[in-house]
Amino acid sequence: MHWVLRNLADRVRNAFVKRSYVTSLSDNGRYPQVCVDAVNSTSMFRHFRRIRNYTAILEHVSPEQGVEYLRHVARRPELVAALPRFAANDRVGDPRMHGYPPHGAFSPTTLRYVKVLGDLLDRFGTLDGLSICEIGVGYGGQCRVIAEWSRPAAYCLVDIRQALGLAERFLDHFALSVPVEFRTLNTLPAREWDLVISNYALTELPREYQEAYMDRAVRRARRGYVTFNRINPPAFRSMDAAEIAAALHGAAIGPEEPLTHAGNCVITWGPRPG
Repeated sequence: MHWVLRNLADRVRNAFVKRSYVTSLSDNGRYPQVCVDAVNSTSMFRHFRRIRNYTAILEHVSPEQGVEYLRHVARRPELVAALPRFAANDRVGDPRMHGYPPHGAFSPTTLRYVKVLGDLLDRFGTLDGLSICEIGVGYGGQCRVIAEWSRPAAYCLVDIRQALGLAERFLDHFALSVPVEFRTLNTLPAREWDLVISNYALTELPREYQEAYMDRAVRRARRGYVTFNRINPPAFRSMDAAEIAAALHGAAIGPEEPLTHAGNCVITWGPRPG
């Protein structure tokens, strides 16, 4: 994954010199277009999780990292027992699968989503009845894993329109336990949330977009889980982990486990169970 992130960051730094309107590291033109193509073309949707312009942004977790994620999941036997349920994610989009005996074959990305679910349960207890806002949604895989295990009261996915369209098509293949709302930043109302989640996405934005998300959702959340990565070009003037944490009452900065890139960490805040 390290070389993917470095390559992506280098490409965006070069693009930023030419395009002052870059809105995130994934705003490279190719990624939004492949999302649109996968929504509009059944043949492309069938294998979108293998398309190069898509895997440059998502679905590039290595098999070895999958082993590490599974090791963390194993701390919760109940999640291990539920792995066949989570594996349904991998029936859509034709991801590259790898064997993890004795549990079967998975996309390593799906194992990462299950590991994040375990982190959320460890940090906050049950997610049942919570209103959840996820910033940066990929194809909806994290949402589907959470909804497979828990029964939130509401779930809002926030991203660019192209990514939301693909997430909606992906999630339409499942009967979810929660009503899902799809929002762009500019259609996201300022409101309180029980839990805000952002895996890398919030920290890959230029400062002006980060500040908008902070005002409309992050600062208003009773609980939060933000995976921070440090790969942005200097021109983004992005917030660092300490600045984000300082803006949130009671926030703590902890290690990303497993560590996928130097400087990564996880920012959490909110009440613990019990």
